[in-house]
This record gives sequence, C-alpha cells and structure tokens, in this order.
Amino acid sequence: AAFTTEPMVDKMEDLFHKKFGSALVRDVQHRLKTLGYLEGKVDGVAGPGTRLAIRRYEHVSGLPLTGKATETLLTRLRTEKRHAPPQVTVPPEPEGPTVYRSIVTPERLAEAVVFYKTNLPLLRRIEAEYGVPPPVTTGLLTVETRVGLFLGETPAFRTLASMALCEDVSLILPAFKRDNPQGPALVWLRAKTQEKALWAYRELKALIAYARNARMDPLSLPGSIYGAIGIAQFMPSSALKFGVDGNRDGVVDLFTLEDALHSMGNFLKGHGWRGTAQDRALLRRVLYRYNPSVVYVNTILHVADHVQAQVPQ
Repeated sequence: AAFTTEPMVDKMEDLFHKKFGSALVRDVQHRLKTLGYLEGKVDGVAGPGTRLAIRRYEHVSGLPLTGKATETLLTRLRTEKRHAPPQVTVPPEPEGPTVYRSIVTPERLAEAVVFYKTNLPLLRRIEAEYGVPPPVTTGLLTVETRVGLFLGETPAFRTLASMALCEDVSLILPAFKRDNPQGPALVWLRAKTQEKALWAYRELKALIAYARNARMDPLSLPGSIYGAIGIAQFMPSSALKFGVDGNRDGVVDLFTLEDALHSMGNFLKGHGWRGTAQDRALLRRVLYRYNPSVVYVNTILHVADHVQAQVPQ
C-alpha cells in the first residue's frame, strides 16, 4: 500500500479555503478590483460579489458565464489591459444546485428504477424491519454507489493509512505553497491536520477489525475518497457499530446487497428514523446524519420520488 498525501491534501485544502480563503481566489479578486469589476473586498472567498464580478468580466470578454475563479481566468486577467465599462449588466446568477446533476440524469435514474424493480421483495423486507421506504433506500444507494455499481477506485486501507501518516503538517505543506499559511492560519492547519490524522488512524483500526471479522483481506477493500466502504458506503467505525448480517451467513459483508441494506436500515433507525414516507421533515433530518449536505438529501428524495412515480405501487 503506497503512501500518498493526496487524500489529506484534498481534505485540508477544502477545510482551509473555507476558513481562510484561497490564494487563487484572492489573486483573481485583486485583478478584478484593479480592472474595476469587483466592488467588494479582496478576501479570498468566492462569495456572491466575487462570482458577480467574474461574470461581468466574462460577459464583457465574450466568455461563457461561469462565475468561477480558475487558473485559466487568472492567467487571462493578468494580461488584461481594458478596464470595466461604466455599466455591465449580466443575467442573474442561476440558483445553486438543489440536487447533484450527475445523479439525476436519465441514465442514473433508469439504473435506480431497474434496481427497485429487481430488488423490491428485499426492499420491502428492509421496510418491514427498519421502516425505511423502498424508494428512499433506492435513492440513497443511487447517490452513494450507483446502486452498487461503483464502489470506489482506491483501497480504503491506502487512503486511511496515508491520512493517518500525515499527522505532521510538513508532509502536506508543499501543496499550500501558494496559500503560504502563517501565524494563526498555520497553527490552525497544524492542529486540524493532526485531528484528521488521528481520525483516520481510528478508522484504519476499525477497517482492520471489520476485515478480520468478515474474513477479508483489509488491503483488498475498495473505498471512497476518504475511506468509506461497501454498497452503502459506511466508514469502518460505522460498519462495526451498525453492520448487520442480513443474510445470516455468519459475517457482516457490506459488499453483499442484503447485508448492506440491513446495515443501512439499522444506521437510519439508530439515528432516529421512526416514521413513514410521509414524514419528510424527519426523513430529511435522518438522511442528513448519513451525509450532512442539503443537496445530498435533496438528491436522495428526488430519486425516491422518481422511482415511486415510475413504478406502480
């Protein structure tokens, strides 16, 4: 299992830029302000004002309206000599995505419908035991792994072990050369990196324990970008806590559909699910515990609604 800093760099860049802003965004803002497009402050945060300024520049320059700060945009801005016209009117910025566009495509939705039809008897057994409506179960698996068709490309062991070994922030600092964290920002980055490394170490130990219990090679288990495993994408600690031997073969195998669905139902029930399909507010809160993202929850329910509309009840 070859060491790589990539997963820790990805995680810490995301967290760092949310808290302290991005040097790339800051450089773009500086040029936009110099050229007269940006009215707000230069703070490294790609907020509404910055996105509007980028869209204004893109409109004047005949570029597609993206509102995104990119290296390509910055390169162009650095050589731009023309200042903003007195009045620049652009179409309103589209509202943020309410669902994952990559999931609600005809192809992905068709996969969900086929899965639902094929596995309806099992889905109804899950509903009888845990109360999770079959369309919701289908929606969750569609979002997580394309109903089991995509389980990740990198071994979870490699991801978690690499993150655990990144406790020393100096290992990932080369990736922050442009941001150049100093003072409180560096102190924060060092502490947060240690925190995430310890989290990954705990998950790594849980992965080894899970693999031992399931009589699997821990190096062979594919995982998500941060080490979640199986058809329902459980972090290893959740696999140990909520995993269920659904097919009663003596092991909890989250790579088999029956065990994965029982475990998912057990997780949702363990996090407060006690309702019916009509209890949308409760359903949203419980699904949010699976992944704290409003767009994630919206997408699950969108898929569930689609499946329910397509398949006669």
